[in-house]
Amino acid sequence: MIELAIGLGLTLSLIVSELFGVASAGLVVPGYLALYLDQPGRIAATFLVAFATWALVQFGFSRLVVLYGRRRFGVTVLLGFLLNAALDHLQWFLPPEAAGLRAIGYIVPGLIANAALSQGVWITVGLTLLVSATVRLLLMGLARV
Repeated sequence: MIELAIGLGLTLSLIVSELFGVASAGLVVPGYLALYLDQPGRIAATFLVAFATWALVQFGFSRLVVLYGRRRFGVTVLLGFLLNAALDHLQWFLPPEAAGLRAIGYIVPGLIANAALSQGVWITVGLTLLVSATVRLLLMGLARV
């Protein structure tokens, strides 16, 4: 199921990118998010980490050093990784009800933040959720066949 979700996400991301000229937060992100759309806490935590990463790079690191290309990508993914690890460690101090507030993967938030730096937050979030929902619907349809 995971392979199918990633494959569908890659395919739809490429199609959307070619048709509209905007990307859905990294090619693999919609496939991973589609697998977790039934867990809104995980989706919210993923976008929370991605937004924090975006803000720190946009308004922090970019003002201190010149970031572009691979350097910006590397810093963004690394910062997303570190913020996600910090969120995982915070789970020890949160009430049991907040156990679902974990981001999806360690790389996904950084990929979302990197795309948001290039094309804007709202376009990235909207398009990523749209492609993820489409992948989820396709997965549900294929599961019934």
